[in-house]
Amino acid sequence: MAIGLGVAAGGHAASARQLASKPADEWTARLENPTRIAGLKIDYVISSLKLKPGDVVADIGAGPGILSLPMAKAVAPAGKVYAVEIDQGFLDHIAAKMKDQDVPNVSLVRGEFVDPKLPARDVDVALFHDVLHHIADRAGYLKATAGYVKPGGRVAIVELPPDGSHKDDPSLVVTRAQVDGWMADAGFAPVQDIPGLNEGKWFVVYARK
Repeated sequence: MAIGLGVAAGGHAASARQLASKPADEWTARLENPTRIAGLKIDYVISSLKLKPGDVVADIGAGPGILSLPMAKAVAPAGKVYAVEIDQGFLDHIAAKMKDQDVPNVSLVRGEFVDPKLPARDVDVALFHDVLHHIADRAGYLKATAGYVKPGGRVAIVELPPDGSHKDDPSLVVTRAQVDGWMADAGFAPVQDIPGLNEGKWFVVYARK
């Protein structure tokens, strides 16, 4: 659900920063707005993923941990969530929330622009929630992420439709057809379309072909 993952054009060289980047503290205030959180249907997203105790989840672009902590509770006590971000400010914020909410099973991962840099290839579910559009090399990042997903694991993607709130900025538009193609190149195919999210968002789960 967050922002610190892609590589951007403009301002700096393409390897220097992410698309639509802002400091973590600015994004956190926006992302943790109670009205926005209510509209995300977090419980529905988590239940749709059918997470169970013992699962390992990678929350790619975790932002301030809006999904990381609830997912960690869903897979506790033996499971864990990798909260992946490139911005240390987000990871520090998540660490504070872990302490406040007594949620010990989140591992904070400082990712890179083109690779989540997970510590093990043990992921049951990798989730991109409202984040893929911020990544410049989307095909490359998805392929890198797929390498951390264990046999039988899944990649889940939530994105806005092309006519959604990013429609006036083509660099932030990601289509379902594009993602199907990128995932096919990574060896994955769609296995589940999940309806019911707000703003016409599409929610698709992929598994190895």
